[in-house]
Amino acid sequence: MVVRKFYGKTTRDALRQVREELGADALILSNRPTLGGGVEIMAVADADVSALATTLTPPSQPKHPPRNAPTPSPVPAPAATGGSMNRAIARTYAMPVEPLEAPAVPTPPPPPQAKASVEPKPFLAHVQGNSPPPKAAPQPQAAPARPAANVASSNDAEREQMAQELKQIGDEIKQLRSLLQSQLAGFAWSDMEQRTPNRAELFRHLLTAGFSSTLIRQLTQKLPPQYEGDVAQKWARSALIHNLKCMDPQHDPIERGGIYALVGPTGVGKTTTVAKLAARATMRHGAQNVALITTDTYRIGAQDQLRIYGKILGVPVFSVQNEGDLQLTLADLAQRKIVLIDTVGMGQRDARVQAQLDMFNQTGRPVERLLLLAANADGHTLEDVVRHYRGDGLAGAILSKIDEALMLGPGLDVVIRHRLRLFYVTNGQRVPEDIHAAHAELLIDRALRAAQLASPFNPESDEMAMLNAAQSGWLS
Repeated sequence: MVVRKFYGKTTRDALRQVREELGADALILSNRPTLGGGVEIMAVADADVSALATTLTPPSQPKHPPRNAPTPSPVPAPAATGGSMNRAIARTYAMPVEPLEAPAVPTPPPPPQAKASVEPKPFLAHVQGNSPPPKAAPQPQAAPARPAANVASSNDAEREQMAQELKQIGDEIKQLRSLLQSQLAGFAWSDMEQRTPNRAELFRHLLTAGFSSTLIRQLTQKLPPQYEGDVAQKWARSALIHNLKCMDPQHDPIERGGIYALVGPTGVGKTTTVAKLAARATMRHGAQNVALITTDTYRIGAQDQLRIYGKILGVPVFSVQNEGDLQLTLADLAQRKIVLIDTVGMGQRDARVQAQLDMFNQTGRPVERLLLLAANADGHTLEDVVRHYRGDGLAGAILSKIDEALMLGPGLDVVIRHRLRLFYVTNGQRVPEDIHAAHAELLIDRALRAAQLASPFNPESDEMAMLNAAQSGWLS
């Protein structure tokens, strides 16, 4: 398989060269800008990929066909498999393609029983018309049943063997895809080190700080070529601060007032954060303008904990169990300046998450949701939480437990990429001291300092190629 590079001033110019050289069915491997302001496209001809897939395909014809069976038609498995492999490889790159289809299962040959049952009829008619049947006539009637049973069993064996062969082909294609991903990721890193070593060094520094390769790739692509070393790191710091949207006085929930529901998985500190916000609101507007609502009827003592906080603050606490109770309660609290809702903690993959979202959207009053993200969770978990809790009414996020997290990079990375507004950060259990307004410069500086800490999880410069190759499997 020959991979070719094409250069053009624009993407359209480079794609025109690909079509002229490799045809309209060529497979685009990568598309990235060059230092001179042009575009570089790596592509491979579709025929080369199909030929590579054909070499992995075993012969479709069975080695020992059954006797008296019609010749089966050629099995279209290799062509379907080759097309599926092309689309599978294309899905690993940022190019719009159609959904991956499963390999077409070949149609087995028609059973020959009908032919065997029709052929003896002329012979039996001739015998009955010329002479009486002999005494041993029952034996020839039972004879055709044996070949039919043998043919049926052989067809079942063929189907089973064909299914095993198709499964083996699919496993080989998956291995080939993983191999291509690993090799191309290694090539991309080696090419970056050779052509733009300043970007490679910044990439390693930010990856050590806990940021995702997706966000780092977007940043490094815009890094000016003349920036190196400390200058490049300062540029990355400014870019991260610019993209981290924090709360401003116009969006402060305590000052604006309204109805806010704190949502998130279990154990992220929703109840304690509600109490901290209620304490701040009480000091700002007075206890007569603040109310608390809890929907947590699952945990033992959950309502009692919030009621204790409400008793200390002099704020009423109401318990609701369904959408009707919530509508009536909010109607009674229409004169309150701010209403805080403590929700039950649910895993992000729980089916009740969507039901909770629908309940808040159908109350008849605007309910803004604040998503709590635990800073001590890993980036994959935080990404999954945001994907499942997003929706209408999500005002922003609160980063909790920053005192328990050594690295803030994963949490800030998720907030930046999903363009969430970060309202507060919490760093302890004390009410109301351990809650603070989010400050972009302080958070980014702390996240970047984590890259200087000695950790067995920090990759060395010569290990980056292997790390990128390993990550290319689950990122696709």
